[in-house]
Amino acid sequence: MFLKMNLSISQGVSVLNIFKSSNGVWLKACIVGVVFGILAQFLRQIPGALMYLGASTAPWVFVGFLLSFSTSRGVHTLRKTILIATVSILTYLVAWIVSYYLLFVVRESVTLADGWNNAAPWLFLTIPASPIIGTIAALSHKRGLLGDLSLAIPFAWSIPETIDSLSKGLMDGILFIITISLLALLLIKFVINERRINVFTMLTSIVILGLLGTALYFLVWTPLLVNGYSKLVGW
Repeated sequence: MFLKMNLSISQGVSVLNIFKSSNGVWLKACIVGVVFGILAQFLRQIPGALMYLGASTAPWVFVGFLLSFSTSRGVHTLRKTILIATVSILTYLVAWIVSYYLLFVVRESVTLADGWNNAAPWLFLTIPASPIIGTIAALSHKRGLLGDLSLAIPFAWSIPETIDSLSKGLMDGILFIITISLLALLLIKFVINERRINVFTMLTSIVILGLLGTALYFLVWTPLLVNGYSKLVGW
């Protein structure tokens, strides 16, 4: 009994040390989330290609992935890497959603209840999404097939919205592609400073996962937003 208590205390201290050694990671994630959430909402209010970019999902989650990857660099154990990456992306996403919809309430002159009804489904989605994205970001540090496969995922999840943006208009597509390309180049720069990348493995993974993601996006995700979102916000 005493041994188990000591073990629990030591595990708790270990988790606290992770937070203490993060050098303001959580605060940075919160600030970045607020800034990009406000930026996205401002862009959403501008007619044209910027409106599509502001209302999209993939680029803003990509920013969170970059943050999650960079904050978990140099951690010595996989468990700690996943924990730091997960809390980083969770903090970012929550801050992004809250700031995005608070500005929505102000600019659209709607009630806080309406803002909450719009934000709540996305906040709930961060609960399962954050450990998944955090784990992917943590595994992207690893050398070999697993690392390259994990690295391909944020590229792949951007493909469906890239196709959708092109269907909305040429300028929408061009601006979206430029944004994703800049984020992708930044991620690759982070990775090559840390390890080698097998380009063939990564490109093959992007194509396969991109095709799968595109099918899910148009067959499942889009109908869910069109038909089910009104039910979700009215809970």
